[in-house]
Amino acid sequence: MKISKILLENFRAFRSSEIDVRNLNVFLGKNDQGKSSILEAMDIFFNDGKGTVKVTDDDLNKMALSGGVSEFAIGIQFENFPDPIIIDETNETSLKKECLLNKQEKLEIWKLFKKGRLSSVQIKCFHPCNDDFLRFMLTKNVNELRAFVDENNIHVEDRRKAAEMRRAIRTHYKERDGSLDLQEVKIPINDGDLKKIWDKIKIYMPVFTLVSADRENLDTDSDFQNPLKNRIKEIFQGEEEILEKLNSVSEKVYSEIMIFAERTIEEFNILMGDKINIKPSIPATSDLKWYNVYKKIGFETEDSIPMNQRGSGFRRLILLASIFARTKEDLNDNVDVVYAIEEPESSLHPSWQKKLADALIELSEKEKYQTFLTSHSPAMIRIFNTSSIKYVEKENGESRVYDFNEDIATKIIETMGLLPNIGKVVVCVEGNNDINFLLNINQNIEELKEIIDLKKEMESGILTIMPMHGGNLKDFIAKHYLKNTNVLEFHLYDKDDGSYFEDIEKVRQRKDGSYGTLTSLREIENYSPPEVLEECFNVKLASEMSSIEDWGEKNIPKLIEEKVKMKESIVKKKICNDCSKKITKDHLMEMGTWNEVKGWFEKIKEMVERCYE
Repeated sequence: MKISKILLENFRAFRSSEIDVRNLNVFLGKNDQGKSSILEAMDIFFNDGKGTVKVTDDDLNKMALSGGVSEFAIGIQFENFPDPIIIDETNETSLKKECLLNKQEKLEIWKLFKKGRLSSVQIKCFHPCNDDFLRFMLTKNVNELRAFVDENNIHVEDRRKAAEMRRAIRTHYKERDGSLDLQEVKIPINDGDLKKIWDKIKIYMPVFTLVSADRENLDTDSDFQNPLKNRIKEIFQGEEEILEKLNSVSEKVYSEIMIFAERTIEEFNILMGDKINIKPSIPATSDLKWYNVYKKIGFETEDSIPMNQRGSGFRRLILLASIFARTKEDLNDNVDVVYAIEEPESSLHPSWQKKLADALIELSEKEKYQTFLTSHSPAMIRIFNTSSIKYVEKENGESRVYDFNEDIATKIIETMGLLPNIGKVVVCVEGNNDINFLLNINQNIEELKEIIDLKKEMESGILTIMPMHGGNLKDFIAKHYLKNTNVLEFHLYDKDDGSYFEDIEKVRQRKDGSYGTLTSLREIENYSPPEVLEECFNVKLASEMSSIEDWGEKNIPKLIEEKVKMKESIVKKKICNDCSKKITKDHLMEMGTWNEVKGWFEKIKEMVERCYE
């Protein structure tokens, strides 16, 4: 199950907020704006207020409290939920058939908290509400459903199955009233078959981990302060075979304890001479937390010093190491994992901050992982894609979350004090693939490197290569400032669809020394000769090229995609990142593109030399 939206009502500074989320989410903003509250709300939701964050009366929004509101609510909207659900050996049902999905056909679960404790768990859904019986039908037990079926002479194939009776009852209402009156409602899931459905849904819930900054309201010894504990949770959550064996053992123990407890009560009543209503209090198998068996699991350092007694920087390195470990291991596809990491840059050197950010990005690209971060580090946030960035700001005491756009970008730049890293000459290309292609041929074809060493000039700070369609915040910052500088710009774009022709013309007409050109071939990938790509992708391409001119106009990535069953975007990345390293001067000369390519680097050299003068 993947989180698609976080919903907050009267929680701390959030009165009513809906936050759309992705696999990677980075919350930015000044201190005390509500960033951490979002991550802590998730911890309260997944752990019922008994996890790393403990629910208190202070979590209720002050304005709501003064208005007579006594509880706050946290909702999570999920996608990729299990369907169908088998709630026992003979009763299979579907969330959609039971009308338990919201208008967007997502699973939306709400948890309400009152006086510092969980008061209710509800599902918000688009549900039939023709009358009160239909509205609350999911809370009815089998006997109540059977009585309604008998009273209304409704035919049901198997009256032992609640799901079948509910299906027949809904059909009865539809035929009687002409349609089902669907309304958005919140249904409590503590009673009836719905509790059985909820117990099944919980099995598929993501394993959630909050890595917090040290503050007084947090239990700093729990959860991901020790990454091994979280791994244990994932194992128990995702391995049904293990759980079945453990539950079998538990049920055997439970049965024996109950027999002994009942005998004890009998003997107690004999001794008392009067029957007193007492009963055993034994946790149900479903309530047991098997990972607590491994409560002492963790790391120890020199002289058996526990991890929580080491410095915060040392503990953060363990976090970094564990993230690296997760990116390299074969992941369990049976369980979803959510990391919520507050200020991951805390106590880390800037070089480690960048490595951690790269690792988190890589991890979030894996199917079963979602990551939520707060950050203040300019070194880190430059790396993240703008689509992952959300800005949190408090206005008149109320926190709000904004998706990234140009106006929000300006606020982020001003708030975070971000400055661009741009040289006196900026090479503007379409995307990161183009950057890698240019750098690779420049570094691996000696004749081009002799004209100008791009890496050397970049390291000196005089040259920058920037993707104009780059999604990273650092690229946006650079473009934001670029128009206000007097840097020289070299623009190189693909001619494939002609969309950049006007842009190139505008650059050429500036009269400030900037220059722009389109590729003579269809796009940058066409400068890779067939023999290089044949070796790189292990395919045959010679038959596809009747002439050099023909090769120059083909959609090369699409052609290869069809042959190797690899996504076109992945093919492009591989051509520019890997295959381009094998291109030689002879290849370019045979293709008739040597003078053109050489001309790109000669023009860049001319611009750089002007700046040195």
